[in-house]
Amino acid sequence: MGKNVHEKRKRLLTKMKAACLAAVMCVSTLPVLTAQIQPVTAYAQEKTGTVNAGVTGLRIRSSTDTSSTANVITKVSGGFHFDILDTVQTSDTYAWYQVGFYLNGTYTKGYVTSEYVTVDSTDIDYSDDTDFESYLSSQGFPESYKEDLRSLHAKYPKWIFVADFVDKDWDTVVENENVLGRSLIYASAKSSWKSTADGAYDWESGSWYELDSGGWVQASSALVQYALDPRNFLNETNVFMFEDLSYNSSVQSETGVSSIIEDTFMDGSSHDLSYDGTDFNYPSALMYAGRASGVSPYHLATRIIQEQGRKGQGNSISGTVSGYEGYYNYYNQGAYKTATASAVVNGLKYAAKTDAATLRPWNTRMKSVIGGAIYIGSRYINRGQNTIYYEKFDMVTPYTHQYMTNVLAPRSESSTASQAYSDTTKKNTTLVFKIPVYKNMPDSACELPTGEGSPNNALTSLSVSGYSLTPTFDMFTTEYGVIVENEISSVDIEAQTADSGAKLTGTGSHALKVGTNEIEVTVTSQSGETKTYIIRVVRKEAASGDSGNNSNSGGTNSGNSGGDSGTDNGNSGGDSEKGGYSTDFLLENGKISRVGVGSAAQDVLNHISFTGGAYGKVTHSDGSANDGIVGTGDVLTIYDKNGGEMARYTFVIYGDVNGDGAVTSMDLLYVKRHILGTKLLEEPYLTAADANRGNDGITSIDLLYIKRHILDIRYIEQ
Repeated sequence: MGKNVHEKRKRLLTKMKAACLAAVMCVSTLPVLTAQIQPVTAYAQEKTGTVNAGVTGLRIRSSTDTSSTANVITKVSGGFHFDILDTVQTSDTYAWYQVGFYLNGTYTKGYVTSEYVTVDSTDIDYSDDTDFESYLSSQGFPESYKEDLRSLHAKYPKWIFVADFVDKDWDTVVENENVLGRSLIYASAKSSWKSTADGAYDWESGSWYELDSGGWVQASSALVQYALDPRNFLNETNVFMFEDLSYNSSVQSETGVSSIIEDTFMDGSSHDLSYDGTDFNYPSALMYAGRASGVSPYHLATRIIQEQGRKGQGNSISGTVSGYEGYYNYYNQGAYKTATASAVVNGLKYAAKTDAATLRPWNTRMKSVIGGAIYIGSRYINRGQNTIYYEKFDMVTPYTHQYMTNVLAPRSESSTASQAYSDTTKKNTTLVFKIPVYKNMPDSACELPTGEGSPNNALTSLSVSGYSLTPTFDMFTTEYGVIVENEISSVDIEAQTADSGAKLTGTGSHALKVGTNEIEVTVTSQSGETKTYIIRVVRKEAASGDSGNNSNSGGTNSGNSGGDSGTDNGNSGGDSEKGGYSTDFLLENGKISRVGVGSAAQDVLNHISFTGGAYGKVTHSDGSANDGIVGTGDVLTIYDKNGGEMARYTFVIYGDVNGDGAVTSMDLLYVKRHILGTKLLEEPYLTAADANRGNDGITSIDLLYIKRHILDIRYIEQ
């Protein structure tokens, strides 16, 4: 590369820097980075694809429009081979490939849906490109990033890729982006894309809770990881989610804006866009808004399309919503659903407020377009959230300042942003892409989940014929206990799945040995997820002198008796001379748990097996007899046959924080006071407040668990 080319490049970068500074939107590292980039040798790459076997009549079109057949170039079948020239993401489900092939001896270009195509192995012929390899190493890109970056560089040698090291652990980021309501997906998505976490899915009805208007539900953890992983989007279409979104007059133009809004409601619109004595159309309006805000007008155009739809069907810009006539909110700022108002109404409430900095009230279309852009610039671009990716995945605050909840929004918006640039512009323009790199990332990119079918692997009923379970059955409780007499040699297990399409194993008759028998009932959902319910059936020892069917007659059953009062093994205790006891309640550290909410004291005693004359009593914390419901703080005392105290356990009922044996709004109040530090809880009530059993202190998550229990959404597991 000659000296003149170097000088031209230097002048171009100088102009870009000046434009960025004028808009107060310059990336601080850009001058250094551009100085580091050296001329490199381009290298060729080929990418091919083949129509899947069994496919017939697959249309190759002149565009991605499927509304008619007028653009069909030809039809092909399984085995047909072509070059893949580009990828266009038109939906969240699948992409389109721009392909090249020979038709009647002429090399022809068209578009085909990727749904029925297999991409062949990419054949890349790397020539000597030590400068670019050195640059990748100097940036610190992991090896798992480099192959795709090499491919992009081969086609677009002027592009600059910046490794943006995020000082956060990958697993921590995933966990925070999975917080309920933070990452959503549309309800019609495949089941593996939707979460079944607490508060996201109704196991009884097999439906997902709507968390935002329009049918948006919580995204699955697997989908969140896919969307978070930058390595999934290092292609020439989706890489634009990492593009610097500052205003740059040397790159952006009205022509480019026009190409973005083509075939949308903004194309040739008659909307009144007058402002400050000047009439605008949408291309000129968006360029004006870009200059005023420091935000790329291409980004503003794609954001409006994302929020209002290509046909402008969003009521936020109709100007006719009752009570808010003449108000507009193009970017849906402040538009969120509450119990009392829709997202549209709340967004227009925001638009109607007065704020000189953002030109509110937005009582004209142009004020909304410009003022909303200023808001984006001040709230996002200027604070470091200067890519589509970072607008969704906030690493500055972090996590809480996110423009959109749609977890795949960066993917779809980047596709639209990519189309703003002609291929010539892409090849001849220096664009900067800021690509995140997290600590302790997986060795390879997280895959897009593909599973279909219901994920419901819950039971609606579980029983042991002729006996009561302890605790009482709840579909979210997976461990139960039953005690039977020695003469019972088998039990029958019955169960019913919540989803009729789920598979069930472990029901039917089960032979019993003396002592503890662990019976597993497993549910496998249509999507392949499994859940196992465990019933521990304790068969009592034979009475003294009764040979019965007990192979341990005359000896000691080590699983259910023996030991002394100083030993706490979780389910048994006693002295062979003074009697013993066994139970499937959890006896640990002087506490008794796994007792269902609302259990009567006598029912608790009935589910403890006493031997050798031992017996038990349940009392309140003050020592008075308890003949009713047990609550946190009540006490179980075990006595030997002579009336001597063998053991003492304090009841812990998770969620019952005030000790009344129920989970009510009073328990919420007690937990709130503890969190606020106004009245701290002490044991055993402190343990009972840990409703999520997370052993992570008392937090708002425990409040959420108690709320769901009260509302009969999901009962606390004991």
